[in-house]
Amino acid sequence: MSLRTEIAEQPRVVQRLLDEGWPEARQLGRALTRVEHITLVARGSSDNAATYGKYLFESIAGIVTALAAPSLVTRYQAPPSYAHGAVIGISQSGASPDVAGVVAEGRRAGAVTIAFTNQPRSKLGRAAEHVFALRAGPEREVAATKTYTATCVGLALLAATTAEARGRSALSLAGLAEAVEEAVNAETDAARLARAIGRAPTVIVLGRGYLYPAALETALKIKELARVWAEPYSSADFAHGPRTLLRPKTPVLLLSSRGATEAEARSLATSLAERGARVYAITNDERVAEKARDAVLLQAPLSETLVPISFVVAGQQLAVALARRHGRDPERPAGLAKVTRTL
Repeated sequence: MSLRTEIAEQPRVVQRLLDEGWPEARQLGRALTRVEHITLVARGSSDNAATYGKYLFESIAGIVTALAAPSLVTRYQAPPSYAHGAVIGISQSGASPDVAGVVAEGRRAGAVTIAFTNQPRSKLGRAAEHVFALRAGPEREVAATKTYTATCVGLALLAATTAEARGRSALSLAGLAEAVEEAVNAETDAARLARAIGRAPTVIVLGRGYLYPAALETALKIKELARVWAEPYSSADFAHGPRTLLRPKTPVLLLSSRGATEAEARSLATSLAERGARVYAITNDERVAEKARDAVLLQAPLSETLVPISFVVAGQQLAVALARRHGRDPERPAGLAKVTRTL
């Protein structure tokens, strides 16, 4: 097994979840019918997936959703009230004590509790009332790839079934596996982008709306694998001050999609270039690709809500390619372990 192999497995992982996960998601969606709020708790890559889940649950299911501060439970013993809500813990290994601790606190408060994990019999799986199994198969490489993708697909399934149970329009996941396969096959394009970015010590990664979590995860993968300081921002937040730090020739990776933010992304690509930045993109918008120095242009038809899943896969490919450009071994990222047990 290698990182390249695990990245390549993602279309099959997605299809397996779509084939097997709907009944489980519908049962959990019914459990969320009357909750007043949702709290998502996670660390690392899973926390980036949780941020994506926040966008999904609020926009698709119409439920106010927050990201937990685990230290309030594990360090300060000052948990908020989770009553009348749901607590969803996310951990590929299920071994994070603080994630399991928040879920256990939610269960004591009478909240609906759900574990999203690749290890249903883990500490997290035992802490929750319900478990959604990620079905990703063994993930042996340190960097989370297929478990991250499986988490995002699972959250999309649950948001869709919760919306359905609450009488709202459901989310279609049609074409998702094919879009992920296209991103897997973009390895050559990602390597070309890595050559263009070269050995720059800093990369800024921007995304807006649904693509903000994808920017977070892509930047994390670049940090983990290439040991390059990749700084992620919502493009809206970037305009509120951080752009003053932009220096000429700084690489900026723009994640942009056709849809609600396309006009802003096109304008941003132009303005960044005018400020001297070297703009690159992962996008399905040909006009953004034309404005960038180079781009991974993904063309599989997919809703704006779901493109972050396939875009992150292209981001994984870019992170691997950048690692090699910097002489790093992406199979053995320095200073990292597969399971991190924070408390």
